[in-house]
Amino acid sequence: MRRKKDQSAEMAGAPATGGRGRRARTGTAAIDSDGAPPQAKRPGRPSKTTGVRTLDDELARIASEETSALPGELGPREHAHIARELLDVFFNIWIRFAVDLGRELRMSPWQWDFVIYEGGKDYRFRESFNFTRIREVLLEEAAFPYRHMLKGELCRVAGKNFVRVSFVLEEGRQFDRTEVATAVNSYTIYNVPADKFGARQLKDAISEPLRAWIRSEVRGDPAILWDFCHEKLRRGR
Repeated sequence: MRRKKDQSAEMAGAPATGGRGRRARTGTAAIDSDGAPPQAKRPGRPSKTTGVRTLDDELARIASEETSALPGELGPREHAHIARELLDVFFNIWIRFAVDLGRELRMSPWQWDFVIYEGGKDYRFRESFNFTRIREVLLEEAAFPYRHMLKGELCRVAGKNFVRVSFVLEEGRQFDRTEVATAVNSYTIYNVPADKFGARQLKDAISEPLRAWIRSEVRGDPAILWDFCHEKLRRGR
């Protein structure tokens, strides 16, 4: 009897199993409302729209990083510096033609937008002028029978910035008293990557072409400038 009583006590202290199915339903504390444990649920697949957006973001990031790393890229300060130097050289030519030769070249941008003239050959820049907007500077001789133009530009070639100065000339030749049709040719005076630009080097490069231009003006013979460009300069685009 004692042994049977002890067995009954042990059974009273043991939890009731109630079968395998009941234990599976009540034996876990974290069960989702649909009856599946969290670890049993499969994560959903991203939509096609999400995938395209992710790819676009990644491509934009890569393009931005690669573009910003390109050599010769110009920041606003570098751009303004180069534009200011180009304008200084070109306006210096303009004022010397006007004062020394009595010939007024046509300039773009208009010289009085960025310069304050102080008489003689003295001038200063307007500090309020936005130099970062300048990508091209032109000096044009309109009095010649042929249009002669000095052109300075900040241009982009193969993803890299260059500073280029060139003559763009209308040329006409006469053979047996018959004038051939006028041709427009470009001749490169100075062409360097923007990060290699130097005002002194530009002035050195332009001095001889400028001398030929002035000589042709004084003597009234445009062929002097044409011949110099044919012999000394490289044909541009």
